[in-house]
Amino acid sequence: MNFPLPAAEVAAILERFYRDGCVVVPNVLPADECARLRQLTDEIARRDPSFIIRHPEEQDVTFLRLFIREPILSLVRAVLGPDCRFCAQNVIRNEPGQAISHWHVDDVVEYPLPPDVPRWDARVRLPLIWMSVQVPLSDLTTLEDGPTEIVPGSHYSGRDAPKENPVFEGRGAEPVLCRAGDIYLFNHQIWHRGRPNTGKRTRYLMQLQYARGDNPAWRCQGTIRTPGLDRVLAQAEPELVEFMLKPPKYR
Repeated sequence: MNFPLPAAEVAAILERFYRDGCVVVPNVLPADECARLRQLTDEIARRDPSFIIRHPEEQDVTFLRLFIREPILSLVRAVLGPDCRFCAQNVIRNEPGQAISHWHVDDVVEYPLPPDVPRWDARVRLPLIWMSVQVPLSDLTTLEDGPTEIVPGSHYSGRDAPKENPVFEGRGAEPVLCRAGDIYLFNHQIWHRGRPNTGKRTRYLMQLQYARGDNPAWRCQGTIRTPGLDRVLAQAEPELVEFMLKPPKYR
């Protein structure tokens, strides 16, 4: 798939994303592309054995092209606006026994509430200045595979995640089960964790992070130029170069 989705399908995807904080979109990348991305990830991991592969965008243009891939880019623009831009990229490569298994929200709680206010009004769509698109490069179809776990709707809580057994309005932890080549839009304010990988396969999960281009927050300040990134962009098409290097509205 490399084309925008029909408007009605986009509306249904966004409705669930805003309600639950996460929504799976199936069959975005073909199997051979996922295999190639796993191969590139393994090559980086042989040089750097950390299970979080940081800055893959500085290694190969294949990683970077995903940011302007459809329907990914048009879905993100529907949330963050037309000036959205690169924020960060990494690949979590969990061998059996590895995981980021503690419950958390990313960065900080952006819309905190006092103790006497139980939640944000569900009729309000809390704005996002950045978001993630998670791209599983291996099947995450069983609990043993170590899928992401979320507490749906918890981005409305106005609170950080409990350390154990999180429940929000009667809903506890739910796994995001998906196959290689699916994607899921992800609100970083939802209570989440990576379930421990107790199976026999390595888990590959790529994270594409986008930010608004019209917000002065630090995550929205545009691409940090490095020699590695410049080398990769020398192989990139003009659309990708513009996406990466167009300056934000506010510095």
